[in-house]
Amino acid sequence: MPGCLGIECAVADARLLSSAGSARPARGRALGIGEIKFSDQVLPTVKQVIYGIDIKRVMRSKLVLGVADGWLSADGAIIYRAKDLKVGLFRLDEALQPSGA
Repeated sequence: MPGCLGIECAVADARLLSSAGSARPARGRALGIGEIKFSDQVLPTVKQVIYGIDIKRVMRSKLVLGVADGWLSADGAIIYRAKDLKVGLFRLDEALQPSGA
């Protein structure tokens, strides 16, 4: 699907930054995205691709939850925007358990 790799990069960054300072080993996973807008696409002719995130909130309780906005720029123009990327961090022992266990 067009745009999926760029959005996945933003989600990965949100997971990484949400885990900063966490003392326990954890595995992150995407929990949802509020809104995505694509205004163009990354073509082979694009010379520079930059993506970034703006962390809005990190909540630390039993589950660490990060919320961020993400964007992707191709040759200086922002062509993807994602609002409210939600990522969760789960302890490794919890992440390996099947749901309902």
